[in-house]
Amino acid sequence: MKKIISMLLITGGLYAQEQVFNVQRYCIDEEPFKKGECDRTGNEYSFVFLDTKKSNVVFFLTEMRLKYKIVKSGVFSFDPNYTVYTLENEKEQIEMRINKQNTKIEFLYPNNHIYLTVGKSTKAVN
Repeated sequence: MKKIISMLLITGGLYAQEQVFNVQRYCIDEEPFKKGECDRTGNEYSFVFLDTKKSNVVFFLTEMRLKYKIVKSGVFSFDPNYTVYTLENEKEQIEMRINKQNTKIEFLYPNNHIYLTVGKSTKAVN
């Protein structure tokens, strides 16, 4: 019974989000940065939950769970095919970029950059 209730709560949380991105592959480039290099890669099941109405982003990457507030957003000036979000939590402020096709997401931290290849994303129905 506990498992059923837990699954309902988790599923309800997923569908309450505006957009859910299913991460197919991740690439982590650690400092010193080398364009196109991956210090760590993987294809573990991960998600990015984006809710622009509530100004929230939750990023699940393997065993990590990172939660941020959206501080501002706009079109990336160097590449108009990307939307840029400035995110912050109690520890840090970072930048997140999502391409218009919703197939690539980048989390840019001071010491590493995380590049995500996204499979089919879903939009929650309210």
